[in-house]
Amino acid sequence: MKTLTTILFLILIVFSGCQKVVDADKLLDAEEKVYILSYISPTDTLLTVSVSKALPAIGTPLSFDDTENYSSFIIEDAIVSIADIEGNAVQLLYSSENSMYSTNAENLKITEGSQYFLEVITQGETYTSSCKIPKKVAAILENLVVDRDEYGVYTDIDISFKDIVGTTNFYIVGAKYEETFEEETYQGSLQFETGGFLTDAIGDGATLNDKTSAYTGSLEEGTSVKLTLQVANVEEVIYQNLRASYLNDDSDGNPFIEYSIAPDNIDGENGVGVFGGYQLTEKIIEVQY
Repeated sequence: MKTLTTILFLILIVFSGCQKVVDADKLLDAEEKVYILSYISPTDTLLTVSVSKALPAIGTPLSFDDTENYSSFIIEDAIVSIADIEGNAVQLLYSSENSMYSTNAENLKITEGSQYFLEVITQGETYTSSCKIPKKVAAILENLVVDRDEYGVYTDIDISFKDIVGTTNFYIVGAKYEETFEEETYQGSLQFETGGFLTDAIGDGATLNDKTSAYTGSLEEGTSVKLTLQVANVEEVIYQNLRASYLNDDSDGNPFIEYSIAPDNIDGENGVGVFGGYQLTEKIIEVQY
């Protein structure tokens, strides 16, 4: 199962003002950690939690193309549960199909403004976290400009929406396209100018926008392409974690860039990861060419 992530966000830059001599042998002897990841939303059909081992990057080869190597990092025997503030709880069971713990979202209602609590018991330790579901963006507006040349069709897309008033908000913008050509369906995601990461730092209730463009190749007259525009209002820990990952990926191979450290909100001995809430607004439009 793909993350929306991809998906879908500020950076924690630590130790920027100091230097420390590190013993490489101690890095290789660093303790194994438990990595926990779960994003929940009222629009979910499944509540899912990923529980795996996190090892030091140095000396720890891991290829996601190597099924045996990848599966050795998955923890399959944890006890995982999510509860609301009223004490209603649901246990999530491990599924080998997606290597996650999951349950039908109908078993625990996820609502806007409510707080939820995660508990994971594994390897003799208990890990906990909590999150709160933010408000949902009311509507998405778009401005499309279509141009055609000898190489194909280009569509410039400008997405805008109103910031939710009265709270500090963190947004992730995304878009997907689906094109049908000669009975074959092609799907993909679009990259935005900001990476899709926006906040309301410019002013409470301001109009926020981001831009992207799509190249859809040579299309016959009358062909339509389905665009799904997305704006997620997420908790700050999700925003910071995903944005740090995005910036690190974008800077990969640059020796002059200090890598961002992704924050986490998992409590427990050697536990890392994120348990966060979000709200997703989508708008589907058909673009005729």
